[in-house]
Amino acid sequence: MDERIELIDAMKTLVYLRMTNPRGGNGSIRLDEEWILVTPSGVAKHRLEPEDLVEYNIKTGKYKGKHKPSIEVQAHALIYLKNPSAKAVLHAHTPYTLALTDIGLDNWWKAGLVEIKYSVGEVAVARPAEPGTLELAENIADLIAEGANIVIVPRHGVFAWGRKVHEALDIIVSLEEAAEYVFVRTVLDTLKTMSRRM
Repeated sequence: MDERIELIDAMKTLVYLRMTNPRGGNGSIRLDEEWILVTPSGVAKHRLEPEDLVEYNIKTGKYKGKHKPSIEVQAHALIYLKNPSAKAVLHAHTPYTLALTDIGLDNWWKAGLVEIKYSVGEVAVARPAEPGTLELAENIADLIAEGANIVIVPRHGVFAWGRKVHEALDIIVSLEEAAEYVFVRTVLDTLKTMSRRM
C-alpha cells in the first residue's frame, strides 16, 4: 500500500475510533533524510486526500504544498532527527490515556495487560508545554531518543513512532485500550466495594 494512503487511513482510523477529533491530531511519514510528508493544519482528518499532505524539510523548516503543515510539525521533525529508526509519527488525543495520566496515576499502563509489553513497549510522560512550541517538541523528542515508543503529554495527547505507519497506530490504540481497561476495572472495583457496604 502507498505510504501516503496508509498515513491518511491511520488518521481516519483515529477519528473513527474517537481517539482524536476531526481537526485534532496529526501524522507524518519520512521520505528521506531531510523530507517528510505531514498532515496539514486546519483540514479535517477524516476528509484528507493525498494532495493535502505537506512536504516539510526537517532540517531547514521549508515546506511545499497547498496547506500549512500541522502546528506540531516541530515535534515530528525533532523525533525524526533524534531517532533515525522512525519512519512514521502519529499524534492523537486519546481520552482514557489522558484522563488516567492527568489525575496523577503513575505508571498506570503497568496495571496488568500483557498487551503493553508486546504492542506498546516503553511509555514516557513529557513535561507539558504550549502546543506547537519548540519546548514541547524537545520534551517529546528527548524522551523518544531515550527509548520511549510513545510519549504522553498531560492534558494534550500522545505521540508514537514506528518503522511503519501501522506500528505507530497499533501503539496508540493498544495504550488507549489498556487505559480503558484500567478505568473500567477501577470503576468496577469501586462498585464492588460499595455493594459490600450495603
